[in-house]
Amino acid sequence: MASRAGFQECKTGFRKSRGRFPFSEARLRRNQQFLRGQATLEILVVLLILIPLIFGAIELSRAVTVKAALDSGVATAARLLALDPDDWGRAANVVSTTVAHNVFGEAGLGTVNFGAVDSAGIPLTQSEFSALTYGDLFCVRGWVDYNAWVPLIPLGTITIRVEHCGVVEEVD
Repeated sequence: MASRAGFQECKTGFRKSRGRFPFSEARLRRNQQFLRGQATLEILVVLLILIPLIFGAIELSRAVTVKAALDSGVATAARLLALDPDDWGRAANVVSTTVAHNVFGEAGLGTVNFGAVDSAGIPLTQSEFSALTYGDLFCVRGWVDYNAWVPLIPLGTITIRVEHCGVVEEVD
């Protein structure tokens, strides 16, 4: 059965060609090149969104672990200083060691800083802190600069801060 010029119906109801191709080969090649270019462009757009998203998630998790380590170190230092106000050096060492041993390591971190303030918020030196008497309130502060790196997104330095307060419980 002939339905249209150049085509013949088969038993399935579809038409099959009688040797003539309905589209030119050049047109099909152009269409394939266009589709390859379109797929490349789509992958590029997806990667431009996906790569910063993945690296951002990793950097966020690093910042959270650094903050948790700093929080733990400062809490331990506050407890040490509540029991012995003269043990300033050991307390500072505990804070820096705790941050250095976090899950992601020290990469991208600045120097771990440590200090104390009295109940009025006035910073205390080591000798002033040692002069605190039984029942005096104090707060221990720790902070560290964190450099996050996410491709294609310029981020500056972020300062992570933690504070724990305590009461002098023991004086020699």
